Amino acid sequence: MASNQNQSRFFIAVLLSLGVLMLWTYFFPAPKPAKDPNANVAVVQTTQDAKNDAATANNVYNQQLNANQNPSQGDAPNQSFTVKTPLYEAKFDSLGAVATHWTLLENVSSKGAKPLYSGDSTKDTKHPLELISEQARSRREVPLKIITGDSNFDSLLNDRNYQVSGVETAANGVITLSGNESKKIDFTLRDEANQLEVVKSITLRADSYVSDLQTKITRNGQPINNAKLLIGASIGDQGIKSYSYYAIESEGVAAVDGSTSRNQAVSIAKKDKSEGSLAVSGAVDWAGVGDTYFAMAAIPNVQTNGLEFRASAYDFPLEVPRTVGIWGFVTQTKTSVEVRHLLSALVPITTDGATTKLYVGSKDHFLLTETGDSLSKELGRPIDLDNFISYGFFYYLTRPIATRIVWVLNALNTFTNSYGIAILVFTVLFYSVLFPVRWFQSKSFKKAAKNAPKMKEMQARMEEMKKKNIPAEDPRMRELQMEQLKLTKDAVPIGGCLPLLLQFPLLISLYIAITISLDFRQASFLWLPDLSAGDPFHLLEFLFAGSMFFTMLVTPQAAAITPEQQMQQKMMMYFMPFMMLFIMWSAPAGLLIYWLTGNIIGFGQQMLINKLTATPNDEPPTGTAKKIADRPMTKKERLKTGLSTAS
Repeated sequence: MASNQNQSRFFIAVLLSLGVLMLWTYFFPAPKPAKDPNANVAVVQTTQDAKNDAATANNVYNQQLNANQNPSQGDAPNQSFTVKTPLYEAKFDSLGAVATHWTLLENVSSKGAKPLYSGDSTKDTKHPLELISEQARSRREVPLKIITGDSNFDSLLNDRNYQVSGVETAANGVITLSGNESKKIDFTLRDEANQLEVVKSITLRADSYVSDLQTKITRNGQPINNAKLLIGASIGDQGIKSYSYYAIESEGVAAVDGSTSRNQAVSIAKKDKSEGSLAVSGAVDWAGVGDTYFAMAAIPNVQTNGLEFRASAYDFPLEVPRTVGIWGFVTQTKTSVEVRHLLSALVPITTDGATTKLYVGSKDHFLLTETGDSLSKELGRPIDLDNFISYGFFYYLTRPIATRIVWVLNALNTFTNSYGIAILVFTVLFYSVLFPVRWFQSKSFKKAAKNAPKMKEMQARMEEMKKKNIPAEDPRMRELQMEQLKLTKDAVPIGGCLPLLLQFPLLISLYIAITISLDFRQASFLWLPDLSAGDPFHLLEFLFAGSMFFTMLVTPQAAAITPEQQMQQKMMMYFMPFMMLFIMWSAPAGLLIYWLTGNIIGFGQQMLINKLTATPNDEPPTGTAKKIADRPMTKKERLKTGLSTAS
């Protein structure tokens, strides 16, 4: 997905194209939302620098670990087990007391339940939805790992086998929970030589995506400081075959000092380095990592300080070589290797045994809202997990619109039993509402174009009168100005901007709706296997660009008085469809269906309007300006302007 957009590449696209159409300045949300200056974000150049700083800051780690202790060995045997619930399956490893697999099975919210499968699944072949990557497992960058900043101490915490209790009833290493059952599992590590005791306790529930983690780490009987819980690395759908502007990589998201911070791995791992880190100062309410549809977050029991994101780049071999972008498609230039990133959030937690909440689930708006409300009541402070979703710069506008679009499309789907058809019906309804606006727009443009020669003549006459030093107070000059006002009456082309202004928040919100509703994910329509992904054959992109060209061809344009304006209009007519083809390449199919259908409906509406508003005489009479400018002033006019009758 894109540093954005990441998803934000789509915001860029629509905002830029809108500006070009509207005389022609366009806005694009930055690939990464701008950070709040109050968040005081500081970039740490390398991961090793962060480790050294943390080690220096905490005098607990200045105590020398027992040199004879081999951190890779432990008294307890290695043990792994799986907890199965109706919602998910999680596999744990006693080596470091971490989670090595987390598979989502079903998304359940107040609006219903939906089975979940990996992004590489097909209609006939379903694969489990794994959130933890093989690359993260091989590097042991997995959830529940504890990081302090001291390499020796971290090795002791994460490279030893913990004693596990609470799994005695596991059959073949599997614990099955159902109904409202829950299970508490304790991981314990004691090192008498270093007077260290570590207890990680996790409580998993069969009916919730939220788990409880209690972490108690004491040395010489005192809790340690600067402990951070690793969330990641790169939690998300591991079945995605390749990433693009619209299928983004996992990003780091955090609620810090009351605002939401978004951080992409590609910006943290500098181009001239393979890894990097980003320290974020401020009070942390929650932080996590997630892709477009799925996420993991840690919510400390109290606000904490010291959040850090770490990222590293690696080459990922593609199973099937693919083209990148429209130019790669045209030239059939394919790549077999993709640069990917591992991104982890190091969330500061307390180590006195207090509870840290863990959310592992989808980024479904309804589920995030319900979970956030529940956590807010339990923790006594606002926890808005819905901010995991990127609503763009116009958050307060797009968020309510997007959620209502989801509601409307879900309602239409109950009748059509197809989200593709639901989008078509929604588009027809929306463009029907816009029809009166388009009618007014066309009439205004046509009237302005019809009056353009007369307006041009009047402007020329007024310039001639100014050269003759005729004052603006001259009655003839005023009469020309009044004639201009009459010509512009009902011909001001504000209607041309209004439909675009009305559609702009809808386009952004519709894109967001597709990404926050799991119902669009893997929903097929005609030849399209997934409405949330791009058209595999790219037919929609070319049809969309072609429909835009023909719609612009029949739509009345603003009156072009000068040759330069006429040239600009022609360039826009040919350039805009090509530019939008480039921007919308690989955009979600559901969005392209809406826009393509809208162009077709708009074309039909415009043809109807052109026929109904056609007039037998499109050329207005000219010469009025000359008559006004050349006529002599009356005696009354001379008296009003202070001129003598003799003159």
